[in-house]
Amino acid sequence: MDGMKDGIVRYKAVGKVVVVSFQRGQIREEREILKALEELGKYIETHPGTNVLLNLDNVEYLSSAGLGNLVGLLKKSRRSTGHFKLCNLQTSILELFEVMRLTKIFEIFETEESAVQSFAAQTEAAH
Repeated sequence: MDGMKDGIVRYKAVGKVVVVSFQRGQIREEREILKALEELGKYIETHPGTNVLLNLDNVEYLSSAGLGNLVGLLKKSRRSTGHFKLCNLQTSILELFEVMRLTKIFEIFETEESAVQSFAAQTEAAH
């Protein structure tokens, strides 16, 4: 799992969290992003209960299809008793999330570290 790569996507384990990030800087290729989100959906379905953090640091653009995929990932994660959070959104994407009111359904963090800590706090609260 650690450092596993699938083309433009990198999966790494940080404690009990799987951090998924996009490799290349400034990814604009819509098809690549959608394919990566689809793969992540399959990963969530086959690893129930997983805490997934999607680091969108290198993503500069998300279409409505991309946003729809993220909502789908959140639902899949909840169905499989996992948690799905986002971090490092570019300003333009964060503004889009605010306009679409997605900030109300997603947990969004400024940094990877703060997001990873939030999973740990959630786990402790559950016990």
